[in-house]
Amino acid sequence: MKAVVCEHLGRPVGVRDVPLPEPGPKEIQVRVVAAGVNPIDWKLCERGDRRMPFVLGQDFAGVVSDVGNRVTKYRVADRVFGIARDHGAYAQFTVIPEDDGPQPIAKVPAEVGDADAAALPTAGLTALAALDWLGVGRGTSVLIVGATGGVGSYAVQMARDRGAHIVGTAAGTSEPFARELGVDEFVAYDRDDVAASVRQTHPDGVDAVLDLVDDARGIGRIAGVVRSGGKIVSTIGAIDPQALRERELSGNNLSMQQSPASSHAGLRALLEMLERGAVRTFIASEEPLEEATRALERSKRGTVNGKLILTVD
Repeated sequence: MKAVVCEHLGRPVGVRDVPLPEPGPKEIQVRVVAAGVNPIDWKLCERGDRRMPFVLGQDFAGVVSDVGNRVTKYRVADRVFGIARDHGAYAQFTVIPEDDGPQPIAKVPAEVGDADAAALPTAGLTALAALDWLGVGRGTSVLIVGATGGVGSYAVQMARDRGAHIVGTAAGTSEPFARELGVDEFVAYDRDDVAASVRQTHPDGVDAVLDLVDDARGIGRIAGVVRSGGKIVSTIGAIDPQALRERELSGNNLSMQQSPASSHAGLRALLEMLERGAVRTFIASEEPLEEATRALERSKRGTVNGKLILTVD
């Protein structure tokens, strides 16, 4: 089968012929129709966290093509979506365990398209896990740093659905998109001092921060806009919990796959929000599998509003 493979540390990836993965007794094989692009995809190839070569990608939507002899929840021809970490998603076929765990899957309703489903898992579950930990609800003031990217675009919509007051940051050119998502206040990081702007409009501090962008130094500045007892989540591991405790704040370097949201129930929650219109998927572009390298480069630049999708023949 055709798959996008990382063969060497930090080297450009390419489409290769690789063996078709066969399902074990409690696994399903899926013919991939669409794959979502996430920053973790190119980071894994650059960091060398996995033994090479390996198939890139993890978010997928597709059709069950084969099942193990002990599978009970899925049948051939079922439409499914989820996370395929072990076998990858930038491929014509992948294999996923049937049971819940670090690679959750769920059936796709007929009214949800393949690209929309493939866009949801990692970004949507990360946003859901972060807002749950932050305790975002009606009346909560939340600052979302990086509000128009994959995770940020879902987080803004979910926070809006929960009745929160949302301050969002992004490049100035992204303000119309941020407003469409539902931010109440917009701060352009390339035009304004984010911390100073937020302090001006929230002199008593915001309740919570979801930071998808800043390093440890940036987190230190952002912490200055959070009220005593408030919470900060970083999705890139930039938080020093002890430093925040000294400022009477709580911090979490979020690992989505270790959160309750990373589950069949979490995927079903995303679908429920999608079906009732609480969230939408915003697809920046759909590219064929052969254009994966270009899509990964776009993701690495960090300027994409919404999600990049690879289509698989």
